[in-house]
Amino acid sequence: MGKYQLIAATGCPTGIAHTYMAQEALEQVARKKGITIKVETHGQIGIENELTAEEIKLADAVIIAADKDVHSERFAGKRVIDVSVSTGIKDAQRLIDEALAGKGTVLADNEAVDTLEPEVMSGANFGRSIYKNLMNGVSHMLPFVVAGGVLIAISFAVWGIYSFDPDHAQYNATAAMLKTVGDAAMGMMVPVLAAYIAEGIAKRPGLVVGFVGGV
Repeated sequence: MGKYQLIAATGCPTGIAHTYMAQEALEQVARKKGITIKVETHGQIGIENELTAEEIKLADAVIIAADKDVHSERFAGKRVIDVSVSTGIKDAQRLIDEALAGKGTVLADNEAVDTLEPEVMSGANFGRSIYKNLMNGVSHMLPFVVAGGVLIAISFAVWGIYSFDPDHAQYNATAAMLKTVGDAAMGMMVPVLAAYIAEGIAKRPGLVVGFVGGV
């Protein structure tokens, strides 16, 4: 389909459940109202159902239901409603009604959702901005934590907690390799967290700065 009346982007820090629950809620309400919508999801496996430049250009309004960065700068010139992913799940009908009614704020060129308001950011908006950028870092950090933890756990569970130590009777080369790789993955935790917090704040230019700072 070339034109959708509404487009949306959803995302949560873990990218497992709430991302897709918000997608389903928005799509169900849209079907009931007989309107067309395309929902892009930012899950743990990456971006699915990605919005094209043409679809963004032709859409009447944009709904962002996310607690992480969804590259909102793409929506410059569009009317945007930005809420948390939990609001996207619970209040999908209200969000779609507001989008159809022309509510929301037009996103200016080179402007992120976190800076939509021309006035000084309120305490609530500032707090949400901090939370959103932090969760952007956490969502990218989680795979390293999980992978590293699993490898270390396998090493300990199968060969013993001292199996990585070449001076111990439990030593096993495979266990030592798993422990080394697991430690390396866990060691990436802080640099990746810092990199994607910075990316959420400053977009791509902040990525390297955050990564180096995290190291």
